[in-house]
Amino acid sequence: MTKPKHVPVEVALQQDETSQFSQTIQLCQELVPGWTSLSADSVEVTKVSGGITNQLLKLSPSDSQEPVLVRIFGENTDIVIDRKTEAILSLQVYKAGFGSEILGTFSNGRVESWIHMRPLKPEEMCEGGNAACIARRLASFHAADIQDISKEPQVFQRILTWLEEAEAMKYQDADKQKAKEAKDFAAMRSEVLEMQRICERLQCPVVFSHNDLLSGNVMIPLEGTQELRALQQGQADASTMQFIDFEYGSYNYRGFDFGNHWCEYAGFDGDYSRYPDSKQQATFVRAYLQQQGNKSPVKHQYYGLLLVFALMQSVWSPSSVSVTQFLLASVCADTVYGLRPTAYSELQ
Repeated sequence: MTKPKHVPVEVALQQDETSQFSQTIQLCQELVPGWTSLSADSVEVTKVSGGITNQLLKLSPSDSQEPVLVRIFGENTDIVIDRKTEAILSLQVYKAGFGSEILGTFSNGRVESWIHMRPLKPEEMCEGGNAACIARRLASFHAADIQDISKEPQVFQRILTWLEEAEAMKYQDADKQKAKEAKDFAAMRSEVLEMQRICERLQCPVVFSHNDLLSGNVMIPLEGTQELRALQQGQADASTMQFIDFEYGSYNYRGFDFGNHWCEYAGFDGDYSRYPDSKQQATFVRAYLQQQGNKSPVKHQYYGLLLVFALMQSVWSPSSVSVTQFLLASVCADTVYGLRPTAYSELQ
């Protein structure tokens, strides 16, 4: 697989907007095919909302050239995200039909092709044909054969690593430090290890997983298009929808992607009234199985294995997790992650 061109240049996050925009235009002139002869004045730069660990910029030439997305990694986010692995994943996942094409890379980011779609909103995740289409798309995603990374499930090792980092971390804010010190990290660790033993006994299927399938990482056609109308009516092909952002991608227990995705119905506001009920869950799983060519009824042992995380997740709300309630890996991952990030990334 041909690697995209790399330029050993770092784009500083802490610089004035004009300088940053000018630097990114220069990078694109060097990295993007066909941009060499473009003048800087002919390129419009706008900030793109939605980036949590990255700063996102859209660069739009005034001529017939396609716009591109410049992704600048947040400072110190390499503590959370293995950027080398992410680069491997992004190339292979694109080849499998997902995400953007990587047009070039620089020291703390990359340039990607622009996807002419928009992200879902949390309240749209179960509307119309969206949920079934996500399920079908996820089945195809799980079938991807990604090479050059570990094929062992990563969720528990990742959580244990985050726990270790969280326990060692010091907050400058006295109230945050006091709240962190009140956490029983030994109990959390014990719960994680117990959940790992459960999954190993159940022999949960392991697939290449997204691990962060929130609404903002699911792209749908733009308003007013025929493709969007077909999607809303449940008549769209799964390829009408696109997944993006694979920085947390790894091989993992299949049920984790289900449970984590369903928890994301709540959005950043934590509205867990949107968590899918049993009927919605069954519809989702049925669409997933049908995409795989499996016509078996949903009420099957296979269904139970798929939902080993998700069904348990519905019992405990992540908004009120205590140290004795870390039985679901998705809840556990989100909560442990939340204990440790704000001191790391300037974007948080």
